[in-house]
Amino acid sequence: MRKKNILTKGKKAKAEQLALSNHLVEAGVLFASVCKTDPLDVEAWVKLAVIRCRLGQYAEAESCARRALRLEPNLAFAQQTLATILQYQGKAEDASAVLESGLAQRPNSSERLLNLAAMREKQGRVEEAFKLYHHALALQPDTPYVLSKKGDLLEKEGRLAEAEEIVARGLAREPGHPELNLVVARLNRRAGRHAEAAARLEAVLHRPMSSDTGADIHILLGQLNDLLGKTSKVLPHLLEGKRRLALDMDPNGEVRRRFLDWVATNRAWLSERLLALPQSAPASPEETPIFVIGFPRSGTTLLEQVLDSHPRLQGLNEKPMGELMEDAFCTITQGKPDALASLSEEQIDSLRQVYWQEAARHGERQADTLLVDKQPLNIIRVPLLWRVFPRARFILTIRHPCDVVLGCLMQKFGFNNLMSAFATLESTAEVYSEVMNAWLEYAQRLPLSWQRIRYEDLITDFEAETRNLLEFLGVGWSDSVLEHTQHARQRGIIYTPSYHQVIQPLYQHAKYRWKRYETELAPVVEMLQPLIERFGYAE
Repeated sequence: MRKKNILTKGKKAKAEQLALSNHLVEAGVLFASVCKTDPLDVEAWVKLAVIRCRLGQYAEAESCARRALRLEPNLAFAQQTLATILQYQGKAEDASAVLESGLAQRPNSSERLLNLAAMREKQGRVEEAFKLYHHALALQPDTPYVLSKKGDLLEKEGRLAEAEEIVARGLAREPGHPELNLVVARLNRRAGRHAEAAARLEAVLHRPMSSDTGADIHILLGQLNDLLGKTSKVLPHLLEGKRRLALDMDPNGEVRRRFLDWVATNRAWLSERLLALPQSAPASPEETPIFVIGFPRSGTTLLEQVLDSHPRLQGLNEKPMGELMEDAFCTITQGKPDALASLSEEQIDSLRQVYWQEAARHGERQADTLLVDKQPLNIIRVPLLWRVFPRARFILTIRHPCDVVLGCLMQKFGFNNLMSAFATLESTAEVYSEVMNAWLEYAQRLPLSWQRIRYEDLITDFEAETRNLLEFLGVGWSDSVLEHTQHARQRGIIYTPSYHQVIQPLYQHAKYRWKRYETELAPVVEMLQPLIERFGYAE
């Protein structure tokens, strides 16, 4: 690398300190000055890209990252930075391509494997992420960070004894390592040792760590204090965790606005012309998915596990068929006005093929089964799903709106346009209201075949609610659904934030949990009140 003069080094050091203290504008000015003084300083271009990304200046950030890669095409940090910027702009495939290209250059680079694995995890492509993590772990098995990732994977797989052994090995080398202690805390939570888990996290809370790890620790501390009944500590930890995520994911609210625009676009598809059209040629029941929809934390994962335990039903555990079909729809229509109403039968058939081809990528269909597609965000795509699959049945899960909002704060989700909105109570409640009001319009205007199931009723009177649902689906009762917890354990990894909950017997702890936080939730109750009443939760 080229020698840098003392002035440039001083500016970069000062810029780093400003960035660490969150004085991003000032840090950006200094890094820009370094780039102007020394346009061959690759490090400065990458750091400037990071700063502009955190400021939400994505186009400028992308330009800086690409400038760095022109200077040093194989620099892993620059590739990771560019991929992150592209991801935040909604360019998931472009982001993946950057990291895939870097890995192709050096296929045995543990750093590049870990970078791509982390990206896949954020994209919800968890199976792929796990394979990449395992490859990285084989190459670099003994460093504390890598041991923490291995322990994390084993914990999620339910291989708890192995996870404990792995993290103990790492802690012997570095007792205060935040990621290792985070895995131990999760293992303690599994074992019911909530106070021990909380104490361990509190002990490492102020050590240097990434924003992502800090967010994980604060959110888990919020969950643990809820279990311990220390309600005054819960919301501060949750909101601090979400604040850290927002700084990385959506510093200026652009991603959240993009999500709300997406909701508005889907509602706009409900034109009078669409509603007046004859339905497209229906597919057979076997060629028509059952869509489980609902806002995140409303009970969709529990319900999918129940349905998958039935011999006539097969779940795919949150796969992106609907998303890819929507991408194909946008490509076909090119943003034409009234595009959904303009689809031809041939185009509808091609969209069905896109859907089923993607489904086939994620596992072989079991004979004589109906596919259960559980993907909460499909609640927004309902007009498209109905247009392509007019005989589709929809199962809407609902839960008290205050519990849903609180539940979204209590979980860390993979990055997407919706999850970035869960930064504050107010933004979470706003987005929940927008999504559920969109659904109410769909249900009112479209001739949907659908059934609602309340989370509270399901966990209180499980058999009666499940019998009614299976009757709606036309598959009849099976005693196997009573063993859904054991079935969930046998499925292996469950790729949702509630993976550790759905393998437990039904519990009442989270039912109307919001009442313990009435004071804290008071600022959003008024916003939620119309939906509280509409869904039958008004006291």
